[in-house]
Amino acid sequence: MKDKYVISSPVTESEFEAYFALRWEVLRKPWGQPQGSEKDEQENQATQLMAVDEKGGICGVCRLDSIDQSTAQIRYMAVKPSLHGQGIGRDLLLQAERNAKEKGFQRIFLQSREKACGFYERQGYHTIEKTFLLFNKIQHFSMEKSLF
Repeated sequence: MKDKYVISSPVTESEFEAYFALRWEVLRKPWGQPQGSEKDEQENQATQLMAVDEKGGICGVCRLDSIDQSTAQIRYMAVKPSLHGQGIGRDLLLQAERNAKEKGFQRIFLQSREKACGFYERQGYHTIEKTFLLFNKIQHFSMEKSLF
């Protein structure tokens, strides 16, 4: 799959619709959450990234937020389940890290679902602590990585 997708940011209305549709499909729908729950009030201040295949389909998404002057946060990371293991998530994460460095952030923080902790550990993140249960079902762990 490598080289069959590019990392970009949604710009057009149809790109944003596809971006949010994948976020909902992967991160909310399996737990019975309504459409719209994949968005929050920080969308306009964040950097959205997406992996787009050669046919224009969205393969994966993530969002980069600012916590404070030195810390960025990765949120809403999702890759189509049929495409897991092909490097899409890693490439999205690397691009988010590059963007964070360019903006002067010194570290990245995230809340990982338990089943994704191994993925983030392989990318150099370390676990800080066990945190919350999303939808009373999905255990999360706070993780971080220094950018320097």
